[in-house]
Amino acid sequence: MDDIAAHDTEPSEGESALKVRFLGLAFDPHRLIYATIILLAALSIYDDSVPEEFTSMTALTLSAVLIAPLFALSMAHAFSDALDLQIKLKRRLTGRDRRHLLATNLEYLYIAIPPLALALILGPTSIPPEDIIDLIVLLGLISLFFWGMFAARKAGLSRWGQVRFGINYAAMGLLIVVVELMLTH
Repeated sequence: MDDIAAHDTEPSEGESALKVRFLGLAFDPHRLIYATIILLAALSIYDDSVPEEFTSMTALTLSAVLIAPLFALSMAHAFSDALDLQIKLKRRLTGRDRRHLLATNLEYLYIAIPPLALALILGPTSIPPEDIIDLIVLLGLISLFFWGMFAARKAGLSRWGQVRFGINYAAMGLLIVVVELMLTH
């Protein structure tokens, strides 16, 4: 197929089952899970340097900590996908191809929206910024638990098997955070 629309924008029947719909939008679980893990690693590094009080500078810094690694991840994948697609299609990419790649790779940035909202809502309260970061990390680990359960359900496992998978995937996410902390401290 020489057209990206036929090649990449129309999911096959099997691929459409891989998308998760939320608020009318379709999300690729792979991108969301990957971005969650990157975000957890970035927050675990930032957690030690967070100030005692939440100020506008804290909000700006936290926003950068949430967005910068996900932006780098998004652009790295867009770059890699563009090269991969050009090699597979054996032609130059069109503007439409590039817009499609950009839109699909921006999914990595969506993961920053809930933590940003949470930080901006809780920041002006008396909750210390370090506790807000810890809450965001905890929520990220809980999301990995649910993704593990989701994967197990898709694999046809029993309810107990789904819980076990959820626990295992949350534990793997925690292990990544712990290893990141060990490497940076």
